[in-house]
Amino acid sequence: MEHHLSAIFDENKIRYTAQAVTEGNKKPDFLFPSEEAYHNMTFSVENLCTLAAKTTCKDRWRQILNEANRLRDKNKYLCTMQQGISSAQMDEMQAEKVILVVPSPYIKTYPKEKQSYIWTIRKFVDYVKEMEGIT
Repeated sequence: MEHHLSAIFDENKIRYTAQAVTEGNKKPDFLFPSEEAYHNMTFSVENLCTLAAKTTCKDRWRQILNEANRLRDKNKYLCTMQQGISSAQMDEMQAEKVILVVPSPYIKTYPKEKQSYIWTIRKFVDYVKEMEGIT
């Protein structure tokens, strides 16, 4: 899945570092715009984000919560291929500021009342492009 996401980011001219190293040798799957920007304390936190890629969530989604200490107060993005996560698990994710990013056809497999909280890969790409000032 990471290779597919990298291809999407490359196609969209998005800057990122895959498997960047943050505090304590933690390694988020994707760090935007770069590992260098993340470690530059003068670089605005508002222009940074991470994306974790997990084929399934179960309890593994919690691993992403502390992968980037500078971003602890920001949303965390989790791209998954798992379909139909329960409302209760989605409530837990929302409480931790985790936003699910899934292929658009998968959204319909999630609880109807939670679908508006899920981002498509396209929406995430557009968000990062805007954050990075890519037109």
